[in-house]
Amino acid sequence: MSVIGIVCEFNPFHNGHKHLIDSVKADGDIVVCVMSGNFVQRGEPAIFPKEIRAKSALMNGADIVLELPFLYATASAEIFASSAVKILDAFGCDKIAFGTENTTLNQLENAVEILLSNDFDEKIKKYLEGGLSYPKARQMAFEEFNCDCDISSPNNILAIEYISAIRKNNYSITPITVNRKGANYNDNFAIDEFASATHIRNLINNNKDFQKYVPENAYQIYKNALVNGEYLNAEKFNISALSILRSTNTINPEIANMAEGLENRIASAVKTSSNLAEIYDNVKTKRFTHSRIRRAVLSCVMNVTNDDLHIPVPYCRLLGFNTEISGKLGNLVKKCSLPYVVNYSDILKINSGNALQVFELENKSTDLYNLALQKTGNCSTEMTYPVIKMK
Repeated sequence: MSVIGIVCEFNPFHNGHKHLIDSVKADGDIVVCVMSGNFVQRGEPAIFPKEIRAKSALMNGADIVLELPFLYATASAEIFASSAVKILDAFGCDKIAFGTENTTLNQLENAVEILLSNDFDEKIKKYLEGGLSYPKARQMAFEEFNCDCDISSPNNILAIEYISAIRKNNYSITPITVNRKGANYNDNFAIDEFASATHIRNLINNNKDFQKYVPENAYQIYKNALVNGEYLNAEKFNISALSILRSTNTINPEIANMAEGLENRIASAVKTSSNLAEIYDNVKTKRFTHSRIRRAVLSCVMNVTNDDLHIPVPYCRLLGFNTEISGKLGNLVKKCSLPYVVNYSDILKINSGNALQVFELENKSTDLYNLALQKTGNCSTEMTYPVIKMK
């Protein structure tokens, strides 16, 4: 039996995600998903609440869904990946599976060797000093090594970070690659029954049919959520976030993701922008990517600092599980090397300032998220989160 870890957002869960699980799971294996909560790595809220996304995964091959806390789920690719892999290792995973864009494991491992080398550090400094954004400088420096691996595609970026985290920490986790089927990560179109999460979100937001691109049982979950107002209203989130930003005259330069006066550019843009998209466009320069700006703005909204990003992952939190593997779950919990959390009282039992701080940030972010749902949700729902149990 293998315990296979998958790092995910499932925003939303679709046919490509099911293909990944089906490709790596054999009889007797357990699939453990570490999933972002109500906010994702792009620095944006998820289209459906985490309980809906977790339920969809559990109905389609996932056995256990653990949470990647807000603090790490909305950070850089490196922090996102390393934190998720730490949770997988703590929970006893011996494998990690991830999608790639027509890239072999050998190519990814060769790329990691280059990226972790001192020579690469020296080359990237040269391009950064020339005024390039970090992703562009990273790409230019990497190309000097003539390695046949695309390190700029979204799935490969994270795949490289997963492998790097395993090597840096000597985790006993074996990587497994699965080539992505159909459209690529950001493609706003479909190929056969495979569409990117980006395309599916656009279809949902424009009230267009998306049934073909998600498993039937997941479609029914999403359909009910849409009827019940359990989905993101982007305009409500815009207003809520912008009101928080406008209530502050200045932005603390110690806020996470800030550098080279970015906080001043954001503060200036807030005063004249009518929504978040305008802020991103007004702040954008060749030095800062849209993703970096979105994460920086969200850090401002949530008051996340650079010091916060150095908090080590304090616990493994259960979002849901398949009751058929209850016994195996119990064995994994006994061996878990991080505190295992099911409810708020478990957080208090840890007796750790870090654990409480990470959870309080989760609660704060969910309060903001609930305010932005089509049907406004209540405050403090993290305190009473009902673990999803599927048969």
